[in-house]
Amino acid sequence: MGCSRNFFLLLSILLFGSETFSQQGDSLKSTPAQVIHAGAMVDVEKSQITKDALIIIEAGKIAKVDGVDTKDDYENIIDLSEYTILPGLIDCHTHLVLNSYDKSIDQWELPIANYGIMGTLNAKKTLDAGFTTVRDIWGIFYSDVALRDAIDREIIPGPRMYASGPAITMTGGHGDWESWMAPHLQLEENPAAIADGVDEVRKQVRRHIKQGVDLIKITATGGFGTSGSIPGAATYTKEEIRAAVDEAKKQGLKVAAHAHGADGIKNAVKAGITSIEHGSLMDEEAIRLMKERGVYLVMDLLAAHYSHIELNKDYSDRKLGESNNELYTRFLNNFQKAYNEGVKMAFGSDSGVYPHGRNAEQFNLMVQAGMTEIDAIKSATIVAAQLIGIENKTGSIEEGKWADVIAVKGNPLEDITVLEKVEFVMKKGKVYKSNIN
Repeated sequence: MGCSRNFFLLLSILLFGSETFSQQGDSLKSTPAQVIHAGAMVDVEKSQITKDALIIIEAGKIAKVDGVDTKDDYENIIDLSEYTILPGLIDCHTHLVLNSYDKSIDQWELPIANYGIMGTLNAKKTLDAGFTTVRDIWGIFYSDVALRDAIDREIIPGPRMYASGPAITMTGGHGDWESWMAPHLQLEENPAAIADGVDEVRKQVRRHIKQGVDLIKITATGGFGTSGSIPGAATYTKEEIRAAVDEAKKQGLKVAAHAHGADGIKNAVKAGITSIEHGSLMDEEAIRLMKERGVYLVMDLLAAHYSHIELNKDYSDRKLGESNNELYTRFLNNFQKAYNEGVKMAFGSDSGVYPHGRNAEQFNLMVQAGMTEIDAIKSATIVAAQLIGIENKTGSIEEGKWADVIAVKGNPLEDITVLEKVEFVMKKGKVYKSNIN
């Protein structure tokens, strides 16, 4: 079955199930001309907490941020006076249609529609966790694109999605589902986008653009999740990666590079990509290059902690020569080095490697690695918005931006873990979750 047919099949499944999902959405509240009274607000632009604020919302956007002394001028007030509000959070590295952590699921047996069905459940979990926007980089068979469209049309609840479609990788590269297969076997259609050489890379980018992606993901090194793959080893050449960047730029799209090892990171940065995903095994030269060229680093500490510490997976075949504890410590040290050097760091957790909905647990890991609480919050708000290219629409609570607002009990600048229990979620003026008293 071709990718276009797969896309429409998945979308039709989502549409067919819309009655069920609409029942889940009965509690969603349209909020025209609403007002939020917040006891405290995290001002990410000023890096401070503002006490007692009124947020006036009209047509899904923030019309005004006012003082509480004008409260009597308004009706229909949402009382969050016992809570701290923040801009809706942004996760720049998710896989909403994948449940790689769940080994009870045999992905070789699943009809394509199952990815969309899993995605609907994962999207709701992610939104409930306070993430109103995600950059979803790698959805097989363009199932992420279909999920994005279903959310945009309000068929199902979920975060605003910016989708990449399948990762572009070389034969035998990270994400190549044929990597473990015998040489006489091959897939009729690979869930990854296989391309070797400049011309094939260009063709895959064009194919992705045809299917309506928002960005391109390319693999510059091996990875931990693919059989026989070496995370530290470079894969694509600078010329191949540059072909993807050049082709994407014609349509105004950015390129994210999966890259663990230092050589692959340097190849990708020199080729002009926008972000490095993971960066686990980077060296000082790679950090310097990212800083000099304004490349964003999206380092998924939560997925690394889940795989290396919680599960203690066996990576002895990855030619790294270190224990999982040593590797994770190395990741933390590299995170701190990049942060201290001033590399632009955007929040990305690699959800799907760990169970969806736990995204906010990464904030505490980032703080443990040396980042301040306010910078950790910025990484998932204004910095993440800048990476995606939507900083004029979201990322802070300001007039003219989307009314993406979440609320927590307590002060996240004093205790970052309060972000792990979001009590209220509004996306573009609609309340999707409210546990307020």
